Amino acid sequence: MEIEVTNQQSKIAVALKQKAVDMDKMMKVMGEGYCKLWRYVAGQGKEVAGAPYCRYTNANEDYTQFDIELGVPVNEEIPDSGEFFMSQTYEGKALAGTHKGPYSTLETAYCAIMDYAKENSIALTANDCYDYYLNNPGETPEDELLTQVVFPINLGLYHSSSKQG
Repeated sequence: MEIEVTNQQSKIAVALKQKAVDMDKMMKVMGEGYCKLWRYVAGQGKEVAGAPYCRYTNANEDYTQFDIELGVPVNEEIPDSGEFFMSQTYEGKALAGTHKGPYSTLETAYCAIMDYAKENSIALTANDCYDYYLNNPGETPEDELLTQVVFPINLGLYHSSSKQG
């Protein structure tokens, strides 16, 4: 997996949050959440305008539980309703890499990016990263799934003289 410093562009998105999601229940929670989001967006007469994402925040000490934000980019704002709200994806410098393979092996991508950051003296923001799901798991063989993993960079601690690959 190639890792690089990128400039992420923010997109508006319809989102919902889930608190304290256990990793062993993550796929089920995400599947149900994305179904709700797509139904809500379609029910508003709008279309999804980009790759769905999961933003991970507030991990517990052993990274077995996270608060998450599931979102789908849209071209125009949709009114907040119940659990659905408008959000924006991260904009700014980040470390990013695209993982190819099953979601169950994404941890290797996270470790590779964190190792890269350490080796290149790049400070990442605490407890905050994104997965962007670039193809549909219902239509794509598991070993061909593409997930862009993005870790925002802590700009207060970022130096442009940091080594970049």
